[in-house]
Amino acid sequence: MSGDEPVGSARRSADALALALEDVGFDVGHAFPMLGQGFDRGGAPIVELGSVAPPVAAALAGVLAEAARCGVMVSDG
Repeated sequence: MSGDEPVGSARRSADALALALEDVGFDVGHAFPMLGQGFDRGGAPIVELGSVAPPVAAALAGVLAEAARCGVMVSDG
């Protein structure tokens, strides 16, 4: 794996998350203004979600709760 692969993976993951949030109706630029890639204190690439307003958090919780009711689950892979 090249040194750029973890950074690229974080960027692709952030992009995928932004698209998924848009697909369920969020205005990502407004609701998640800090969404992007970054680095943790150890220098490892991460996806930054940033701070969100309480109504955004409540709406996201509603989307996830509905997904769970529909049987959508997180996979380990």
